[in-house]
Amino acid sequence: MRAMADFTPTFTPEERRRLLDHAAGSHPLEMFPWFRRWPQSHARDLVYTFIWNAGFAMIFALFGIVASGRLPTLHWMWINLVIANCVGYTLHLFFFLGGCTVERSIRDAGRVAVTLYYMVLSTVGVIAGFWISTLFLGRSFMPSLSDPRWLLAIAISSLVISVVIAIIYFWREKSALAEASLERERRRIADIERGALAANLRALQAQVEPHFLFNTLANVTSLIDADPARARHMLESFIRFLRASLAATRGPSTTLADEFALIGDFLEVLKVRMAERLEVRLDLPAELAAVEIPPMLLQPVVENAIRHGLEPRVEGGRIELRARREGARLVLEVADTGTGFAETTSGGLGLSNVRERLRLAHGDAARLGIRGNAPQGTIVAIELPLARA
Repeated sequence: MRAMADFTPTFTPEERRRLLDHAAGSHPLEMFPWFRRWPQSHARDLVYTFIWNAGFAMIFALFGIVASGRLPTLHWMWINLVIANCVGYTLHLFFFLGGCTVERSIRDAGRVAVTLYYMVLSTVGVIAGFWISTLFLGRSFMPSLSDPRWLLAIAISSLVISVVIAIIYFWREKSALAEASLERERRRIADIERGALAANLRALQAQVEPHFLFNTLANVTSLIDADPARARHMLESFIRFLRASLAATRGPSTTLADEFALIGDFLEVLKVRMAERLEVRLDLPAELAAVEIPPMLLQPVVENAIRHGLEPRVEGGRIELRARREGARLVLEVADTGTGFAETTSGGLGLSNVRERLRLAHGDAARLGIRGNAPQGTIVAIELPLARA
């Protein structure tokens, strides 16, 4: 806890007050993680207080055993439980009323005021709880005050409860501020990673478009006189690809339908250049069209398959882009019949960029794998959690 508090950033007064309000409103049992599993409610806190009271009853029973040297009777255990619950629920009520009225002002006054507040409220609550317990047990309260055992029990209970509650409060205060600091740091790191992701995407686009632009314009120029129709078709596909890729970089995600359309335009440009050497197949089930993925996730994989797998072959080959669902996961595959796994780079900048973007977007829940494609070629498979727009 000390280490976490050391790097606690400065909170505004309003932020600090909001954090401490939440910490003060939590039940003491929430210091144990198991008891944080259920959302806060009055009914839950009443049940927690009963558990808390039973714990104190057991502690005081152990003190009684140590002091007397003998096991308590069932009647004495019953009296102990009644007193513990009367005191516990009285304190529950007092602290609830205090939280609705003066507690915030006392917190603003500093730690000394908070400590005195808990000591006074605990003492008054213990005395009131003991008085209520005498009503349940059929005893008179005032004569009980002349009994040294009752006075000792009240004194010890007041001291123990006030100290325990004060310790728990200050622990919750430090814990709340430390957890808020960690959450703020996580958000800061996430913002940095999102910025890096956007920068990587822009770098990827800058890496792809210059040489692609040069090659495409060179091909269009060579086709203008020889085959104007093909030149026009190539230029139109290229314009659609540029427009789609520019739009993709402006958002955190894109749909599979848009990603497949972008890849389709990209491959249309290459088909004009490679002619019959390139065969293309896109397989996107209709039910997956609206699924969102990081933008331009597949373009580097497709480009890698073309550049390192199909273009080196004189006869070219086929490239397939497939999407399917496997349980709660989305599987995207880029399969080619190119030169094969042994000759295909698996660690180039394009695929490394894809791996890094998958890590930033999904952590360990996403992965990229490369394997051979029978009878020839390579399959790059991307698996990530399935999510819909």
